[in-house]
Amino acid sequence: MKQCERKKGRGRGHPPKPYNLLMDLIEEIKNKIGIVQLAEAEGLKLKKQSDRIYKACCCFHKEIVASLTLYADTNTFKCYGCQARGDAINFYAKRHDLTNAAAIKTLARLLELKRPAGGVKPVKTAGLRAKGGGETTPGQAKGYKQRLDSLYRALQAFCGPVDSESLTYLTSESRGLTAETIKHFGIFSISDYQKTRAFLLSLASLKTLKELMVFDSKNRFGFTKNKIIIPVIEDGRIIALRGRYFDRGFSDPTITTARYTYPKYKSTTGIAGKLFNGDILKTLKPGDRVYLCEGEFDTMITHQHGHNAVGLFGVSNYTDATIKRLNGFDLVIAFDNDEPGKSEALKVGNIFYKQTGIKDYTRNKLPDGIKDLTELFTARAKKKNENLQS
Repeated sequence: MKQCERKKGRGRGHPPKPYNLLMDLIEEIKNKIGIVQLAEAEGLKLKKQSDRIYKACCCFHKEIVASLTLYADTNTFKCYGCQARGDAINFYAKRHDLTNAAAIKTLARLLELKRPAGGVKPVKTAGLRAKGGGETTPGQAKGYKQRLDSLYRALQAFCGPVDSESLTYLTSESRGLTAETIKHFGIFSISDYQKTRAFLLSLASLKTLKELMVFDSKNRFGFTKNKIIIPVIEDGRIIALRGRYFDRGFSDPTITTARYTYPKYKSTTGIAGKLFNGDILKTLKPGDRVYLCEGEFDTMITHQHGHNAVGLFGVSNYTDATIKRLNGFDLVIAFDNDEPGKSEALKVGNIFYKQTGIKDYTRNKLPDGIKDLTELFTARAKKKNENLQS
C-alpha cells in the first residue's frame, strides 16, 4: 500500500524534487556550453590536435609546455600538469575562483535559463534494459551515459571527500596513497549509508538502482560496508562505481564476525571488460610504455610514481577487445605475484602477441616475497625513509 502511495505521489501535478531540479539545470548548462568555446572565450589560445582534442597552456598554473587538454566529444578537460579536471562548470568555477554551486548560478543567469512555471521534468536515469530485453546501447538509450554520470557525480558531491578514518587507511604504510592521488581519482566515502540510500532514492527509481546493482534484489543498499568508493571513468564520465570494504577500521571482510558476509570489492554494473584509468591511453603516443595492473590500487600507486598505468577489475576480467586497447604501446604486464596472476599474465601476453605480432612485451616479475605492485612501492618507500633516518 505504501509503495502504491509513493508512486502516486510522483505523478503529474506534484513538484519535482530539488535534487532532480538541480541535475536538470546542470545538464542544461552542459548542453549549452562547449568546453572548447568556453576556453576560447576565457582567452586561451588553443591548438587543435584532432576533431576531438585541443591543447593549451594551462590557465590554472604556470607552464611553458601545454598540458591542458580539452575533449570536445565529452565536453570535459584535464590538465596533466596540475591535475585540474572536470566539465565546463568545473572549468568556469576554477577559472573565476567560485564554488561549483556559485558557478552554476552564474552560468544559468548568463545563459538566461528560465525554469517552466510548473517546474521541470525530473531527471531519470535510463533503465539498463531496452524494449525486447538485452542491454541498451548509446543509440538505444540516448543520453544514458550522461544521466548515469550525473547520478554518480551527484552522489559523489553528496558524500564529499573521504572521511578521516578512510583517509588514514588509504594513506597508511600498507596502501601508500597520497592525498593528491586520492583527489586525482575522485575517491570518496559513504559515512551514513541510510542518508545515502535516501538521497539516491530521491534521484532515481528503485528499479533503476537495482538494475545498476546499487541496491540488491531485496532492496538493500549494496555499499553499507564497502564504503570507500572509487569512480570508474570512461570518456570523461563516471560509468560505474567500485566500493572497497572498510568498516570500523577493518579492511579485510573475512576477519570480522558480522552477521552477513561481504565481498572485498562491490561493483555497480558496467565494469565488465573495462580498464581502470583507461582514459589515459588517449593522451599517449604510440610506443609509450603502459603498465597493465591487477586492480585499482596497484594502478593508482603506479600512476602516483610517475608511470602510465591502467588496471583490470580482477585478474581475469578482460576480453580480446580490452587487450586491443593496448595495441601500439610498449606493454608491461604487472599482475600479482601469485599463480592466478602469473597464469593470466601469460594469457594476456598471448592475446597481445596474436593481435600485434609483437613478442617483446614485458611481463613484470616481482621480487620473491612481494605479492603485488602496491607492496613493492610501499616497501621501497619504507626503506627510503629508514635510510633517511639512519
